[in-house]
Amino acid sequence: MSVLHIIAASLIIFATIFHSVMGEKKLIAPTLAVDDPFIQAPMTQGITRFGWHSASGFFLLTALTIVLPDVPSLLIWATGGLWIILGITNLIIMKAKHPGGFLLSLIGLLILAGEVL
Repeated sequence: MSVLHIIAASLIIFATIFHSVMGEKKLIAPTLAVDDPFIQAPMTQGITRFGWHSASGFFLLTALTIVLPDVPSLLIWATGGLWIILGITNLIIMKAKHPGGFLLSLIGLLILAGEVL
């Protein structure tokens, strides 16, 4: 583990909190308030919230992965690569208007740089 991994993990924790809190406020709650029978179904409501906040849990798992001792290098490379792929995908899909793409890409680069340096 390097200082770059610690910085990346800290950014992941920040992204996780932001994702859950702001996502709930700006995306999930307004979407689930739409007056549509499918959207108003308890299962739709539950699955939507569960899926959104589960992603935040997986963010935290990647933060743990990069700071734990004795994690195989291949897993750290894969984690960094995944963050970069997600960041670039976000940038493309959102036409670089969503700040997440930059942050996700930066996290991935920090993870990979921490493995190299």
